[in-house]
Amino acid sequence: MIGMRETTDMHSFLMVIAGALCILLAACSASVSSVIRSDGGARISVQAEVPAPLAAKLRKFGAAGSAASTGPFFDTAAIRKSIDARPAFTLIELAQPSPDSIRVEVSARSLEELAASPDLKGSRLLTMSRGAGWAELRFRLERGSAKALAALFPGIDPYLVDALSPPALEEDPVTVDEYKTMLKSVIGEKAMPAMEGAMVSLTLSAPGTVIGSGGGSLSGSTLSAKIPLIQALTLEKPIEIWLRWKQ
Repeated sequence: MIGMRETTDMHSFLMVIAGALCILLAACSASVSSVIRSDGGARISVQAEVPAPLAAKLRKFGAAGSAASTGPFFDTAAIRKSIDARPAFTLIELAQPSPDSIRVEVSARSLEELAASPDLKGSRLLTMSRGAGWAELRFRLERGSAKALAALFPGIDPYLVDALSPPALEEDPVTVDEYKTMLKSVIGEKAMPAMEGAMVSLTLSAPGTVIGSGGGSLSGSTLSAKIPLIQALTLEKPIEIWLRWKQ
């Protein structure tokens, strides 16, 4: 393994990157779709999956008793408990199509309330701004802020986290090239294409006419972006997407 951490640091990897709110980036391919409502809330859909070649390799890292050695990578009971404990969220769907994947859909009562929550406040991860006739949602992920999302959706096996050892969570993170070299020594040549080709797909839809955006391609009122997983795991440069719309 690339490095060992305390359990709390291991679990914090689950939400390394998110679009709008969060993403289960314990997987190696994922998509997040967030539709902002006119009342200030949002509906967020998340799908994540560990590709089969990489899943088989990573299961070998599971110690005796580890869920990742024989069972699902994601703990749906832990995820459900976390969501149910937060009044700002309403769980719409929680499914596990396979042991290597997860699908979650939630409704957020208020994005402003979520941005001001103890989990996210001060992290600059999620920002809602308003002006005369407009509103703006801005999501920014940078080194030091990734852990802020960890408490929202726990439930990934810690051995998987330790095997991947994302540099974005390290005090002295390595570069992308250095991380690729380290990963190759851990997961092997055959599994590397799955890691290098893995992408995080994000879509963010505004409730009104968009008058400004950044970090992706705009089509109508929807902003779309694709982020390489390796980039998300290292965060050499901050990842930021934002939408401003008329109110």
